[in-house]
Amino acid sequence: MSLLRAPGFRGYWLALLLNNLASWCVIAALPILVADRFGNGMALVVSLGLRVLPKVVLAPLAGALLRRAGPVRVASVAMGVQALLTASLPWAGSLPLLQALIAAIGTLDLFVTPGLLALRAPVTPPGREMAGNTLYSVADRAAKVVGPALGGMVTAVGAETAFALFALMTMAAATAVLRLVALPFAGGRKARDRTGGVRMFLSLLKDGQIAGLLVAAVTYSVMMGGLRPFLFWANQDWFGGSDSAWTLLLAAQGVGALIGALVSAVFVGRLLRHVSAYTLSLATGLLEGGVHLLLLCAQSAPQAMLLLALAGIPEIVSTAAWFTTVQQRLPVERQAVLFTFSAPLWDLAFAAGTLSAGLHAQGMLSLSGYWAVVSLISSAPLLPLLAFRRTD
Repeated sequence: MSLLRAPGFRGYWLALLLNNLASWCVIAALPILVADRFGNGMALVVSLGLRVLPKVVLAPLAGALLRRAGPVRVASVAMGVQALLTASLPWAGSLPLLQALIAAIGTLDLFVTPGLLALRAPVTPPGREMAGNTLYSVADRAAKVVGPALGGMVTAVGAETAFALFALMTMAAATAVLRLVALPFAGGRKARDRTGGVRMFLSLLKDGQIAGLLVAAVTYSVMMGGLRPFLFWANQDWFGGSDSAWTLLLAAQGVGALIGALVSAVFVGRLLRHVSAYTLSLATGLLEGGVHLLLLCAQSAPQAMLLLALAGIPEIVSTAAWFTTVQQRLPVERQAVLFTFSAPLWDLAFAAGTLSAGLHAQGMLSLSGYWAVVSLISSAPLLPLLAFRRTD
């Protein structure tokens, strides 16, 4: 926790916490809003998918803008606009208007996510990468615990009030990011040729570990995209819960991740003496996928919550080790290139996972069959990566 005494690190961590908290609130509340007003079939699937699909199409614009204006300015402005759009969601009087607002919020994520990721290295002291990435994961997972519960406020205080509060969180995060403008690489520089950026990104993939990390992140995103509609439907169809009760399932995984942060602080340092951060990331990612597959065996909501909590433990270790590997192998400038071009791929994979829920919504697969396909597709590619990795 000594890292939190450093002003730059603390300010970034606070911004990350607030932004993730607002995001998880919206993630939990949005399906409730859509299902309540427009039904929980394909309208729900398409609405969730629209939050990520625009980012894939407009990705090339983000890289040049981030290099020209700097990640602090781009991310803070995008979050400010997101806050205004988030507050307007409950006021959409038709499904097309609501989906347009969701798509706009998703488009702005294109600038927020790479911007925040590009700031990780400048605020993390050298040699403290694993500890710093663990704390960043704590911010995300703490938001994952609290956010779904706050998202459930929709049914208690009304959608208009709830989404206005979520918007205030996003605006507070934007303010915290803006205060980091004096950091190195935060203020921007002359934009490079976009083609050169693509060539640089492709050259990064010649590093087998960087390529392996990208594959692991993409498959993880597929599973995360499919997990949310799966949990929403499982809560209703398998466990007989109310619409708002599904937020407890989301929160359970966050609880496991917080436990994972404690495990990471105690044991990961010792593990890294024997294996690389890359190997640790793949191994714990495979373990996480296996536990998620066991959700097929859950007979009740408490059993599902237990499995989700258990999956959260290796998840946080895998995530921290993933970012640590990137920071160890790439200089800051190349990390920004990697994140700018990787984030749209993650979003595409997330959208694919979300939209694959249509296989169940259209009656092509049972709910259990759908989850088996998604979880196996996301986990199976890690096996050859782990088996044929280079010697640590």
